[in-house]
Amino acid sequence: MSIRAGMEVPIIGTDSIKFIDVSVPDFGDADLSTTTSATATAASITIKTSLTEDYASSSVIGDPPLSFIWRIHKSQPKTLELLQLSANKDFPVTTWLRITFPHALCPFAYVCQNQSQMPAFSTTNPYLLYALTISGVVYLIKLRNISAYSSLPVLPRDEVTQFSLNDRYSSNSEPAAITSVAATAGCLAVGRIDGSVAHFQLGLLHHSTPGFVNELRDDSGIGRLWGFMSRGRVVGAVQDLVISEAHGLKLLFVLHSDGMLRVWNLSLHNKILSHALGIPNSEGVTFARLWVGEFNEDASITPLAVLCRHDLEIRREMIHVYHLHCTLGDKTVLSVESSMQDIPLEEGECIDVKLTSDKIWILKDNGLLSHKLFHIDMEDACCYTLQEEFVAEQLFQSSKLSSDDLLWTTYSIYSSMKENIVPFVSSIFIRRLLLPGVHHNGVLRSTLLDYHRHWTDMEFQSLTVDGLKKEVCSVIENQGVSESPMSIFCHWKNFCAHYYHYWCKNNSPCGLLVQSAGAVCLVRKNSVSLFRDLENIEMIIDGSSDELVDLASFGLDLSNDESEHGILLEVLRCIINMSQHLGKPASAVFYESLISTPIVSSEEIVPRFLKILETGYSSSVSSDHITDLGGSFAWEKELADRKSLRKFSIDMLLSLHTLSKKATSWSKVLNVIESYLQFLVPRRIIQKLNAEMSFDINNSILIQATSQIAKVIFESALDVLLFVSYLLKISGQGYNNAPMLCTYTQDPNSSSC
Repeated sequence: MSIRAGMEVPIIGTDSIKFIDVSVPDFGDADLSTTTSATATAASITIKTSLTEDYASSSVIGDPPLSFIWRIHKSQPKTLELLQLSANKDFPVTTWLRITFPHALCPFAYVCQNQSQMPAFSTTNPYLLYALTISGVVYLIKLRNISAYSSLPVLPRDEVTQFSLNDRYSSNSEPAAITSVAATAGCLAVGRIDGSVAHFQLGLLHHSTPGFVNELRDDSGIGRLWGFMSRGRVVGAVQDLVISEAHGLKLLFVLHSDGMLRVWNLSLHNKILSHALGIPNSEGVTFARLWVGEFNEDASITPLAVLCRHDLEIRREMIHVYHLHCTLGDKTVLSVESSMQDIPLEEGECIDVKLTSDKIWILKDNGLLSHKLFHIDMEDACCYTLQEEFVAEQLFQSSKLSSDDLLWTTYSIYSSMKENIVPFVSSIFIRRLLLPGVHHNGVLRSTLLDYHRHWTDMEFQSLTVDGLKKEVCSVIENQGVSESPMSIFCHWKNFCAHYYHYWCKNNSPCGLLVQSAGAVCLVRKNSVSLFRDLENIEMIIDGSSDELVDLASFGLDLSNDESEHGILLEVLRCIINMSQHLGKPASAVFYESLISTPIVSSEEIVPRFLKILETGYSSSVSSDHITDLGGSFAWEKELADRKSLRKFSIDMLLSLHTLSKKATSWSKVLNVIESYLQFLVPRRIIQKLNAEMSFDINNSILIQATSQIAKVIFESALDVLLFVSYLLKISGQGYNNAPMLCTYTQDPNSSSC
């Protein structure tokens, strides 16, 4: 079972991306080395790697590292978006280069440093971009810095080289379909459905030069004269290609559909490894993807990761990690250990994988996983939550957090003020829709379009925050004649469901960028974000109190008395019981009462929460309100409320009984609570100027991360307030030490008062 170790931090402003548009010139038939047009080429060359999903990846080059993130959307298959990130510039950068090609692209691109010996090109065009269209045309573009394209609508012809793969296979009547593509500086490799592999020295030689094309074969020398009889055993279709540099050698890793792994030395065009991947119960297994770790000069072992899909009754994915040994001598020798590390992906589909020296990062559509390499123990697994979970929670779309609970809580709090329920609920929803990390310009616009609100780009961009609030509220109010709280609530519920649908659709995860310094970046369809580790307070609140053995390691200022650790564990258990019973809507209601014009003050809300803890929600809702809620809805909620109240009462009774046994006096309990409250006080973190950072983190990122932590602190402080108030409320109901509690809290010298 994986442990929650961190969460995504959205970068404010990346949904407001500015594009520099540039197009690739259409050379036409005269500029291709054959008379076959690009359209005709598509009939001869079949590309099996066409775009079926949004696709993104990245390249890291140079020192200090310079990162290029690229994306191709399935809705715009002719366009490649490119973002350049530098450690010496502010991050985030919201200006992307958008390159439009004459034909639809394959889900492939590669960016590297231009190592041309001509100073003019290496200065004005410091980078190279490789791309491939589904019509079989390969492009090599000498890239400038992105800012240099602001006044350049079309790429100069002398900075674009194109080559049709049909030139190589035109002599074949039925050329094998291309299934995978990879590239490195000066080389493009393609794998085909018949298992064959070829590489082109694109960027080093002209396509008419001998040696430009090299087909990688098992046979050599005079054996090639025998044609197909000399090819040896038939291998499966090429599933994936990876080019990696090891100790100065360019190695091409080839994964075949039958589980055969082959490695070729691109310099000598010879095979240096052929290994059958041992997969237990391999029947019905599809070998889908391959990832290769970096070759470290100080280590002889490099990790390999293979994604397999097990086609059982329920489709299941698994990552198999292998140890690749590299031995240098008169010749390079590679070998693969038979033992491996199996990582089952129980839920969600794998999107991307990145390997570092000691970790494997697995991006799924429902979270990010991190495992230590070369360890079979699955207890080391860590998970990082995606922003989808936060957005779902804020908009009450989570399966664990029903928006119905918000209505039930609001009716309980405002039992005698029916007319105030509608503006109060609307204020909660609109505030959460505009939260950083939840608000997204494109998503809100798409949602409003469903309600027939149309704007031009200029009109929508000119809307202020107040203007957006008015537009959204008017949409809700105009949905029906009835203005009852239940009706308005249902409109908000539907609006947020639409919004969440578009949020997930417009911000789907596409790829990972993991830097050697430790920064993990998530590339989404329309934004970019980072991952951070949880703070100590988040780890305490997020985990079960039974697992918090060494609380002192979290920075809690407790005495050496072991009893205080036990007391705190029981206090946390009581707090968790209360928090789970009241649910997330309680903190939403309390927060709204603090920052908006108070209809009911926060001091009045706390006693009403205590009444809910004592008698349940249903007893706090008047008969008139139950009629508004609807008989069926109210009856189902009342039954669930009674069951929940019984469980809560028993759990609290047992927890308080254990707490009273561990604490000799209530003063000890309050001392522990005081220490815990001090732990909740935010601490100032000073970043040293000479500290190594993977990016110059923009203030917006720090603010967003701080707001995530502040949210946890606020909810924790509210839980403590309710717990102490709860103890005071039950002080006269049979607890022997309760008088000490009352006396202690009235001591003016106590900092807990």
